[in-house]
Formats: sequence, structure tokens, C-alpha cells
Amino acid sequence: MGKKTYNFPHSLGKEEALKRAKPMAENLARKYMMKTVETADGFHLTGKGAEATVVVTDNALEITMELSLLIEKLAGSQIDSELNYKVPKALA
Repeated sequence: MGKKTYNFPHSLGKEEALKRAKPMAENLARKYMMKTVETADGFHLTGKGAEATVVVTDNALEITMELSLLIEKLAGSQIDSELNYKVPKALA
């Protein structure tokens, strides 16, 4: 499995960043058929061959993903592009 971490700084505060991150996490979960569990600091998403943890702090949103080799080859670059486009836009 390939593990990748994304870090997106913000100046929204934890509560507002969590509020903005929730629809993104739900959309990602639907799109890639994952289950979402809310945690105190964010979300944990699990699915077949994929796992992600979203941690929100007062000044950053961090996403750590582990993808199976197959999913990484098939959709890794698409997921990467999507996160790098949508997350900064939502946190702006």
C-alpha cells in the first residue's frame, strides 16, 4: 500500500475548517465507496483498498491516505489532483 500525506494550511480556526471539510469528506466517501466516521479532530474514511484520516487543527488540515497498489495505479493521480484543487478552494 502507498501512503501519502497532504497538508493544507488555513487561518479559519478548527471549528470553521471542520465545518468546511465535512462535505468534502462525505463527497470523497461517496465517490470512492468509503465509510466515514467523525472523530474529535476530523474524519476517518475506510473502504476496500483505501483508508484516509483527516485531521483538522486551528491552522491546518492534514489528510493521510493509504491506497492499495491497484487503486493507486487506477485513481491515485485523480485523487491527488482532486484534493490539491478542492481542499485549498474550500479553505479559502
